[in-house]
Order: sequence, then C-alpha cells, then structure tokens
Amino acid sequence: MTIRGRIWGFDMKKGFTIIEEAVVIAIIALIAIPVATLLRQSVEVQKYGSDFVKGQYYANLIMQDFERRVRQASSGSITIATGNPYRVTFTYQETDKNGRNPSSVTYNYEIDDPNTPNSLFYRWTDGNSKEVFPPGLTKGIIKNFEITDKKVDTTQDPPYYITVKMETSEGTILQKTIYLVNYYKQQ
Repeated sequence: MTIRGRIWGFDMKKGFTIIEEAVVIAIIALIAIPVATLLRQSVEVQKYGSDFVKGQYYANLIMQDFERRVRQASSGSITIATGNPYRVTFTYQETDKNGRNPSSVTYNYEIDDPNTPNSLFYRWTDGNSKEVFPPGLTKGIIKNFEITDKKVDTTQDPPYYITVKMETSEGTILQKTIYLVNYYKQQ
C-alpha cells in the first residue's frame, strides 16, 4: 500500500524546499558560531596560561640560581654593565661536593635585547661559552632582568645588598633583595 497525501503541509512525494533548507542551515549556523567562538577563546586561555606558567617557572629558576651564587660573591667583585646587553658579573668561591678545593669562578648573567620579543637570558662562567639559561628557555619569555638598587661599595658600612627585578612577557614581576654575606668593609 502506498501512502500519498499531505502530512503537516508537506507533500510526501517531494523533498525539502530551498526555504526549508535555508532555515535548517541558519539554525545550524546560530548554534555553530557561539561554539566556534567558545573553542577559540578556550585555546587562547590555554595558550596564555601556558606562557604565564612557563614565564613564572623560568623566572624562578633564574632568580634561585642567581641568588644562590651572588649571595656568596667575593667582596668588591660585582660589576653591572647597563645597556644592551645588560650584564651582571661577579666572582664566586666554588668548592667540590666535600667543601674542599676552593676555586674562584667568575659568573656572568646577561639579558640580550631586554623589553623586546627577542630578549634572551644567558649564564656562563669565564672560560666557557655563553649559553641560554635555563636550558629550554625561548626568546621573549624573560622580558627584563636588572639590578634596581644596590649597596656594593665596600668603602661604606654594611649591610651590602642588591635588589634584583625580573619581568616575564606575561607581566609577572619577581623582585628580591639579596644580602651579600661575603662582602666586608675595606679599611
């Protein structure tokens, strides 16, 4: 038995009209546009979160490494070269695992092209080649590194200190005052 006739105004023998198809496409578009916008925003938030966390991670690694060494800097050895590149150099007494065999090592901490997307942080010791620090750091993550305040003139009375400020590309600022334990007043 063949069913013919009209159900809800549609002729069973014919397909959909162009108007009906246009209405369906419009409904799908109304649903798809907000979903696509939501997905795009989600990807942007994840990327921002990833860069934010990465910047904090690298800034903390640099600050911890710098603080550990500069705290023990030899008296009168800290020099700061401003400009591009910005470099902090100091001598540090390093020993083996058993605390013996001290040797004097000069450390260099440097940021090239500060406050640009090409900024890159380096650390090296004299006699070794300049290397990106920490390993895996990419351009632009650390935006700036500088000594904002200092008291390193050993003709003055202690305490001796430096204040380090570091900024990431996402705007996180890490600032710390480090007291220099091996600095002493020269007579």
